[in-house]
Amino acid sequence: MYAVYSVYVFSIKEGHMNNTVLKTISKSATEVRKDWSDTIDTVAHRKPVFIQRTHDNLVILNVSLLQTMFQDMQITVNLFSEEDGSVTGSVEELDVIENGTDQTDCLNKIIAGLKEYADDYYNEFEVWSAAPNRKAHIPYVFKILTSSDEQIRSSLVCRAGKN
Repeated sequence: MYAVYSVYVFSIKEGHMNNTVLKTISKSATEVRKDWSDTIDTVAHRKPVFIQRTHDNLVILNVSLLQTMFQDMQITVNLFSEEDGSVTGSVEELDVIENGTDQTDCLNKIIAGLKEYADDYYNEFEVWSAAPNRKAHIPYVFKILTSSDEQIRSSLVCRAGKN
């Protein structure tokens, strides 16, 4: 039986690499290239790896660590009862709004909408992560991308919306 580990690589902006400790624990890109298999084993089984390549600074981490980082993050859904008896849900942190026949249907559609939003955001990451009104969405996107439907559902905090 084999375990499959997913690994994410993140870039650290140049201005944020001034931390002396971070500089001392970073591996050079040349070291990583030479010991690629060992680097992946380290990330998959032990700890994240920081890498410095000229002016580029990266971190590679296991998806389970990423999930741990975002596990307590909540997503607020304001629910509105409509005149026709349906329920509309509006996610406060992201631009996702869905309508369902009842609250359960609405929340199922919210989860599907969150997954679609995260997928679209990731596929056009260069555009959306640079937009001032979308930059704060990054942690939510990675939380959603690395979560099952049930994990997303458990992170939803529902409140009665005000019409």
